[in-house]
Amino acid sequence: MKLGTSQYSRVARAFLGRKVPVYAHFGITHRCNLTCKMCGIWRYGNRKEELDLDQIDEMAQRMARLGVVQLSIGGGEPFSCEYLEDAAERFVNAGLNVRVLTNGVGVPAERIEKCVKVGVRNFSISLDSLYRERFDYICEKEGSWDQAVGSMALVSRLLAETKGGEHGLPSINCVVSNLNLEELPDIVRFAKAVGFHVSFLPVELLADPKDGVRNWEARFVRYRPEMAVDTNAENVNSRIDTTYDTLIRMKKEGWPILNSTPYLQASRNYLKTGRFPTEGCDAGRLYFSVAPNGQFTVCHRTEQQHLHFLDPKFEEYWHSDLYERRRQMEAGTCEGCMRACWIDTSFMFRTLEGFFETARMAARPKHRVPVSWPEARAWAKSDPSPQYATAK
Repeated sequence: MKLGTSQYSRVARAFLGRKVPVYAHFGITHRCNLTCKMCGIWRYGNRKEELDLDQIDEMAQRMARLGVVQLSIGGGEPFSCEYLEDAAERFVNAGLNVRVLTNGVGVPAERIEKCVKVGVRNFSISLDSLYRERFDYICEKEGSWDQAVGSMALVSRLLAETKGGEHGLPSINCVVSNLNLEELPDIVRFAKAVGFHVSFLPVELLADPKDGVRNWEARFVRYRPEMAVDTNAENVNSRIDTTYDTLIRMKKEGWPILNSTPYLQASRNYLKTGRFPTEGCDAGRLYFSVAPNGQFTVCHRTEQQHLHFLDPKFEEYWHSDLYERRRQMEAGTCEGCMRACWIDTSFMFRTLEGFFETARMAARPKHRVPVSWPEARAWAKSDPSPQYATAK
């Protein structure tokens, strides 16, 4: 992953003042081809509400002027958007470092190839288990494991073939739940074998099935008690500590874990207590989110009370005292979250440990040897438990 001089300058200014939005998330669509157990965003997919390419080009130019360095294009499933590759090219041409967040299921090889051709060097592909049946159960679609890992093998080959050493930083996104807690170290080993890093995100679920109609953020998660890490269960704290002690040790040994050590510690605490980090929130300063229709929010938990991102007065509004008052009120009253791209970005700019870990990881040479599909598939495990016999 290479950054230009101007991008390093933005990162430096963000570290000194935490007022440069170096990271942005654009949910290009809420449509999705999966109905994963912990996610409900697919219920709100609407093609008619999505921006066209001219509007996306305007968005890209505005993000560059605001100081964005890293843009993640997510969803839903971003490949559900028929012109994702063209949209990604607009952001690349504007000077942004683009990452595509995909489930990798049912994605034609030629579409991934086109993304790489237009300059995308970073992909995050979801994988929550090395057990085929268990992952298909989580995704609620048979064949999900094979297709996701097949996409990883393809990305591994394509990035190894890129010229100029621009091999990117592909990663696995793994949601930590009761179903995979003991698997996490092996998922790290798998990530290294396929030339990926891995980012762990503790699962967030509704405590009550009716919560989804009571507040804004709850629309996007679901009530799935089978995935919850039950803190009242026997030996659960020991299970959590054993796993996270191992992950933190592996991180220090140089294994490809994207999360900072402070984030891993915060994740351990959240799984054991349900409490979110209290170090502060930089939503709307270091990072922000844009919905498929172009609506700006400081993060996924807040309601849409700000100007539309494409409003002609948005940049003036962004720098105004009115915006900062609203942002502080939102951040100050939010109960918090464990969203890695949000919280870990704060840890990177708020702690020396997080900053230097990230800097070392970004600077480390990446000489990739492509992994073949049979080599990747060899890591598959089988769980014959009746619970996972079919994806439901």
